[in-house]
Parts: sequence; C-alpha cells; structure tokens
Amino acid sequence: MFKPIPYLFLLLFSNSILGQISTLKVPISETYSSNGKFKLKSISFDDEFPNLKGESTVTFTKQYESFGVKKSFYKINRSFDLYDGYPFFAAISKDGRKIIYIKDKVYYNGDEHKNVTFYIDGQLKKTYTTEEFINCNKDTEKCDMFYDNRYQIFETNSSTLKKYKKGITEKDKFLNKNFVFNKNDTIYVIDSRKKITLFNLNKGEIIKSKIDFDSIYPSIKRYEVVRSNIDYYDYPYKYIINIENSKTNEKLSESISKISNLKFVSTSDSTFYKYNLFRINLTGYLDRTGKFEIETFEVDEKFNKEEIKNYLLNTNFNTDFIPRQVDKIYLENFFGGYRNHNDSIAKIDTKLAKEKRRQEFENRKNLDSINGIYIPRNLKESIIHLDTKLNFESRKKIKEAKSIWEFNSHISPLGMWIRNNWGINGGSRLLKYFNERGFKNRDDISAIIIQQYQKWLIEEKDVWSKWEKQNPKK
Repeated sequence: MFKPIPYLFLLLFSNSILGQISTLKVPISETYSSNGKFKLKSISFDDEFPNLKGESTVTFTKQYESFGVKKSFYKINRSFDLYDGYPFFAAISKDGRKIIYIKDKVYYNGDEHKNVTFYIDGQLKKTYTTEEFINCNKDTEKCDMFYDNRYQIFETNSSTLKKYKKGITEKDKFLNKNFVFNKNDTIYVIDSRKKITLFNLNKGEIIKSKIDFDSIYPSIKRYEVVRSNIDYYDYPYKYIINIENSKTNEKLSESISKISNLKFVSTSDSTFYKYNLFRINLTGYLDRTGKFEIETFEVDEKFNKEEIKNYLLNTNFNTDFIPRQVDKIYLENFFGGYRNHNDSIAKIDTKLAKEKRRQEFENRKNLDSINGIYIPRNLKESIIHLDTKLNFESRKKIKEAKSIWEFNSHISPLGMWIRNNWGINGGSRLLKYFNERGFKNRDDISAIIIQQYQKWLIEEKDVWSKWEKQNPKK
C-alpha cells in the first residue's frame, strides 16, 4: 500500500522540511459537525500527505440544490488530508463556518502547513505550532501533539491483528483511540505528556492547556467519539512527461522535443549519464476537461519557456487515466532531459557543463552560507549549530543511541540533512575542512559530525579539539 518512507526521525528538526508519507491509496474524507447539519468533504489530488494539494467543500446535510445533490455552502482550495491509522484530525463547527485541522508533523514552510490551522468561512484565521498549541517547551520536554501508547498496549508478535497485552486498562484503551476528538465544538487534544488542551471551535481560541488527563478522564470516558469517514481511490501514477495530446496522442516529452529541436533522453536510455542534459521542472494539475494548470515551471536556458508554456496552456490532453472519484489530478516527475541531436555538439555541451559545475563547486568552498543556510567552518561549529536544530526528544534519542547508524543511513533524515544543507554533497567550506584532514567520503563526514555530537551530549565538551588533534590537516 505504501511506498517506503522513513518515519522514525521525521521530527528531528522542529522547522525542517522532511519526508512525506506516500501512498498508493489516496484519501477522500467526510467529517460531520457534531449536530449533523454540515459535512466537510476533502479530496486529495496527489499521492503524498498531508499537504494542500486538493480541495474541500462544505455542504448542508439536509438541504438540497436538486434531487440527490446536497446544497453547497462554500469551497476551500486545499485538502485536509486524513488517513486511517495516522494522527491527522479535522473538525467542523455546528454552524458549518469553522474548521480546525490538526496534525503531528510539519513537512513544508508556510502558515497553512503549520500543525494547527483554523478557518472561518474558508479563510485562514489562526495557526499554531505544536509548541504553541499545547504550551510545551521543545528544548526541555517531549512535545508531540498526540499521545501515543500503541507500542505499550499491543502485542508486537502479530502484524495483522491488534491484540492487547495483559493488564491493559480501559483508560489505556481510551487514550489509544481518543487522543483527539470533538465534543460539542470543544476540541480535546491529549499530548505526549498526557496533558489535555481544550480548544473552542466556535470562538477559535484555546480554552485551557496542560490539564492533567487523569483529572478529566471520569467526565469523558463514556463519550462516544464520532470519527471521519475515509474512503480511497487508486492514484494513477501518470508521469507528466507521458500525458498525451488528445488530438495527436503525442506525449508531452515528444512535443517539447519538437518545439525545442532537442533530443529527449529518458532515464532508461543507455546514454542518459553520458551527456549533459538540459532539464525541465514542471508540476501542475490536469482536470477532467483536459486542461493543464501550471504550478511549477522552470527550464534551463536552452529552452524557449514561453513557447512551451503556451503549448501547455492551449493544448487539450487525454484524461482517461483520471480516476472517476476526482475532477483533477496532480502530476509531477519530469523524468529525463534533452540534448542536441548532434552527438559532437552534445559532447561539447557536456564538457562545458562539467567545467561550470567544477567552478561552482570550488566557489562554494568560500561561502559562509548557501541557499540561505549558514555553513559551519569546522567540527566545533557543526556541533553547536546542530544542537540548535534538534529538539529535546531528538537530542535524547541521539544521546542514548547505541549506534549512530540509524541517524546516518541513506534513509535517515539527519544524515541527509547534514550532507544536503551543509554542502557535503555539493561543495562547501565544511567539506573543504574535512577534505584537508583526509576525509573524502560524504557519508563518513556526516557520520563523524553525528558521532562527535553524541559524545558532546554525553558531556565531552572539548570533543572537537580532541578530534582535530587526532586528525590534523594533511
């Protein structure tokens, strides 16, 4: 069902963009107001969640525009992604005007991507981070939005059937099932500290936070929680290069080839890595009428951007692959690139591009920041800056880990973040610092940083000076 995406350390960085959850089954959810008068229907248009790529509608449940068609109230140009078994929550008020959406992780920057978003009449009015909403200090305590006891209450020897361990109480079961719910327009959120935050859905404000769960459990233990209904459709996985002109059945990759007088080279082509390829970054939505809506469009200078753009906007594309449950689908992954049809000219372009990359790599070694991110000068600065990026729970996990492999593997966000953001992969003064000490392998460099940081957390505060003495410049 799911494409494998790492989950263990999605919260390593409090404000970083990390791996999303990707799925073959795309959710369509229905959430009802507590009085049953309004329905919030949310549809996602892509295979990753949670994000904004979709749409949501609020309708009356007992008023009709025509036979069988519920009367529409308003529409919001985003989805409120929900998925069975994942801690995402949406609620709509009794008057249908207010919506709150709560999730435990943040994957993008921007207000609408925050942990808590609150809307009135489809307009964003308030946002909160987890720390703000539950009144928690991430530097001194574990600040997770929702309480999670699944590993404590279920047997681990069965992958298909959930079986409670012996001695599990009704209170434990309640916490597992009802860590967030709507009770007559009051939202109850039970966080990782087993503290409750109450939010007034009508007034759009926090009533109280850090309420001890045990003190309030007797008054809520018999409450019957009404959950959202979630259905799914199969994502079609149509790559954007393969959408076809409805008149000619020509694929987009072929049409751009003709427009640009360049040869398209797919990722499966034997020469894909032989020549420098000119690239296109294109994402957007294809609706059922065959019209394409551009979201992202970037091209190398070799292309005539306006000519390609005009083609995209004025062409009708085949839509037979769009699932019947949705009116549009999100498309991305412009796999492949373009080169000159003449091999000799393509070789010259490749040589020029290689020299340009080499020069850019060298230039990066003198920069104190790259893409707006400060680049540490040495191991000492790496440790200090890493410590400011990590929250309390992440520091605790690293400090207590018996091996750093789980933090530095190719599926670990921490190692990848260090290599990508501090120029270990693309060149930087930090890479130069390690190269001068004989370290060339990029995975080894990020491993050194994490390993020495772990020692620093265990109170070896001069760890960088010891390491530099053991690894002087060559």
